[in-house]
Amino acid sequence: MGNSIYLLQKKLQQSNTEFIFSGIFSQGLIEELGSALKQRLQLKQATKSKISSVFFTFVEQTQNIKQYELSKKDTEDSLTIAGSGIIAISKNYMGYCINSGNIILNKDIPELKEKLDKIISMSNIELTNYFREMSRKEIDMSCDRSGLGLIQVARKATDKIQYEFEKIDDKYSYYTLIVTV
Repeated sequence: MGNSIYLLQKKLQQSNTEFIFSGIFSQGLIEELGSALKQRLQLKQATKSKISSVFFTFVEQTQNIKQYELSKKDTEDSLTIAGSGIIAISKNYMGYCINSGNIILNKDIPELKEKLDKIISMSNIELTNYFREMSRKEIDMSCDRSGLGLIQVARKATDKIQYEFEKIDDKYSYYTLIVTV
């Protein structure tokens, strides 16, 4: 395994991967990883606004993975979904690319796809207005305010959000979200 890990590190460096984590995302871990990410970006002399955008996007994507895992905690799917999350941050000519992924239930795809497609289809002005509209809704159980973080991520992105669902079997797919800031 020793040589394999070295080869993995070399591949990550060659692909300009700045940061990667795979496993179960807890609140404490997200905070610690976020702190390490900020320090890494500061060492790379990223601007404060870039660090802020990368950090916000990182937190939103990892929180979404964590929340999905928690929503399936006491179900028969828990063992399959828990620990399937990954986040990787790389640098390219457009900025920083934040890639996240996790296993999801196929039955959850249509609703998620609808939200993503709606957000991706909007211009920056439309996203701002949509965010304001969703933020103004009363906070009660009858109002669907989910997706506010995703709207904010789309507003910070320097390119359209990309996503993919790769079918694993009849029950599960692997969901990947790619955001460039």
